[in-house]
Amino acid sequence: MIVRTALTALMLLAAASLGTAAQDGNRLIGTWEIVEAQPAPWADQGQRAILTAEGKRMVKQVVTFAAKEVASRHKALSCKRAEYEPTDYEADAIFQGNLPEPNPTAHAIRLGFKKGEIPGVDLQCTSGTYSYHFLDRNTVLTALSNVIYTLKRM
Repeated sequence: MIVRTALTALMLLAAASLGTAAQDGNRLIGTWEIVEAQPAPWADQGQRAILTAEGKRMVKQVVTFAAKEVASRHKALSCKRAEYEPTDYEADAIFQGNLPEPNPTAHAIRLGFKKGEIPGVDLQCTSGTYSYHFLDRNTVLTALSNVIYTLKRM
């Protein structure tokens, strides 16, 4: 009886850790809120006011990342048949390589990133590929239509 109880406890613990390991592979899983928006550093100077206004309309949008889909009231943030891939990019490769030359690292640092590899997740949807880059465990940045959005885990 004691052995069976111990075995059952061990099996439950193993199953729980497998679930956690699967979730750790995709650090985006969960619910996030857009808390900030700013024109991307590569955006045309003449478009900054329009991009700022566009970004402000997205603040407070909630995005839920699930295993196979992304749900949001905003259509551009939603995704059916989502496929995730963990990433580690240098500054010159984040935001799909769009940070301006000659010093993309300086732009990344201004956005709050540390030097070195930046962890993230690439999201493949039928509408395209989107990259999410982590400032920390609960803060991620993504770019959409020349606006950089900051999302916080809820």
